[in-house]
Amino acid sequence: MTYMRSTGLFLISAWLGLILLQPVPSQAAGDPTKGKAIYEQRCATCHGPQGKGDGPTGKMLKPPAADFTSTASKKKSEADLRQVIENGKTGTAMVPWKTQISEADIDNVLAYLNTLRK
Repeated sequence: MTYMRSTGLFLISAWLGLILLQPVPSQAAGDPTKGKAIYEQRCATCHGPQGKGDGPTGKMLKPPAADFTSTASKKKSEADLRQVIENGKTGTAMVPWKTQISEADIDNVLAYLNTLRK
């Protein structure tokens, strides 16, 4: 009986240890408040004030601007979003920003986008 309890406690402890050691999903290292200011200045015209792809220019684009609140967008990783921000997206109006804003500003925009995607 003692052996079974010891074994059971060991297995539970090992299982909890594995759960606690799982990596936490990454969050942008930037400041969402700074990111919002950049977003409003450079992104909202296409993506809209709440990131729904309904900005004044975004509605006219073919394909339309991305809706960051959509299920499809929420499934994209932060690395995928960063790649599009940095390098643009072929076949769309999305231009590369890596030569126009700093890496810190990209981090800030990503942090703000995470608030829109919730």
